[in-house]
Amino acid sequence: METFNGLIISRSKSKSQNGMWPITLSFLGLALFIRILLIIFSRTPLFVEKYYSSTIYPSMAKSIGLINRIIPFSLGELSLIALVIGFFVSIILFIFKPILLVNNIFKILHWIVRALATVYILFYILWGFNYYRMDLMDIAQMNKEPGTFEELKNLASEVIDELNIIREDLIEDANGVFLIDEDFHRLSSIAQDGFEDLVFGDLYLSGNFSNAKPILISYYMSYTGIMGIYFPYTFEPNINTNIPYHNLLSTINHEMAHQRGFAKEDEANFIAFKTSINNPDKRFQYSGYHLAFQYLMKEIYIESKEDYFLLYTNLSDAVKRDLDYGRDYWNSKEGKAEEVMNTMNDTYLKANNQQDGIKSYNGVVKLLLSDYKNTPRY
Repeated sequence: METFNGLIISRSKSKSQNGMWPITLSFLGLALFIRILLIIFSRTPLFVEKYYSSTIYPSMAKSIGLINRIIPFSLGELSLIALVIGFFVSIILFIFKPILLVNNIFKILHWIVRALATVYILFYILWGFNYYRMDLMDIAQMNKEPGTFEELKNLASEVIDELNIIREDLIEDANGVFLIDEDFHRLSSIAQDGFEDLVFGDLYLSGNFSNAKPILISYYMSYTGIMGIYFPYTFEPNINTNIPYHNLLSTINHEMAHQRGFAKEDEANFIAFKTSINNPDKRFQYSGYHLAFQYLMKEIYIESKEDYFLLYTNLSDAVKRDLDYGRDYWNSKEGKAEEVMNTMNDTYLKANNQQDGIKSYNGVVKLLLSDYKNTPRY
C-alpha cells in the first residue's frame, strides 16, 4: 500500500513538473524576444527615441512618479533588502531542512529561471531601452568637432573661476569645509528647479517626476564607491547621503537624469552639470562646477601634469579645503568592496551599449567642450 501511494505521489510530482515547463519556456521566450529587440534597437536609435524614450518611457515614469512623490523612503531599497533577507532565510531553511530542497529542487529551479527572466524583461521595458536611444549630441544638435587641448584648459580655467566666486558665499563647518544643513527631502525638491526650462533640441527635461530618495544604508554604501543608483523598477533615483556635500547635489541631478531616460553615464553627468548650474540655488551650482572640474582636470593631468598643477594653484583656499576633504573621505573608503563593485559596474555598462565600461563616465568631457564652443561663458 505504501509503495502504491509512493508511486502515485511520484507520478503526481512528475505531472506537476511537466506542467511547469510551458510557463517557464514562455518566460524564456519573452526574454529571448527582448534580446532580439535590443539587437534591432542598437541599429535604429531614431526609432527608439521617437517611440520609446520621448513618449512611452516618460509617460510611465511620470505616472509612477505621482505615487512615489508621497512616499518618503525608497521602495527600491526596501525591495532589495527584502530580497536579500529572503535569500538568507531560504538558505538557513534548506540547511536545517534539506529534505525541502531535495523534494522541490526542480520546482525551485523553475521559479528561479522565471524570476531572472522577469527581472531581465522588466528592466528593459521599464527603462533599459533608453541605452539605445539617440545620442544627446544628436538630440541637442551639438558641435561634434573634437575639442583642442587649449579649449580644454580654457574651459577648466573658467570652471575654476566659477568655483572660487560661488564658494565665497557658501556656509562652511568648523573645519572650513562646505556645509549643507538642510533636510535631504528639501534638497531633492530644490533639485527639480534645475530641470525647469532646460531644453535639448525639442526635448524638455522638466516634468512631474518623483524626487530622489535617501538610501538608508548610505554609510555602508560609501565603501563600494557608489554615490547613487537609479532603480528602474520603481522609477526612483536613490542617493548615498553619506558623501561629501560638494558631490551630493550633482549626484542627485545625475540620478534624476537617468530617471528622465538618459541611461548613458557621460550624458547623465553632462545633464547633472547643466541642471546644477541652471539651478538658482548657489549650492547646486557649486556642486555642478565641482563635477565638471573633476573630469576636466583628469583629462588635463593625462595630457600635461605641468598644466594641471598650474591650474590647480588658481583654486581658492576654500575650494582646496573641500577637495582635500573629499579626497581624504574617499581614500578612507577604498577597499575590496569598491574593487568588486567597479568590476560589476564595468561589466554591466559594457553589456548595455556602453563599450567603454566605467570609462564612459569620462565621456562627459566631450560634451562639456562641445557645449563650451556654443556658449563660451557659463
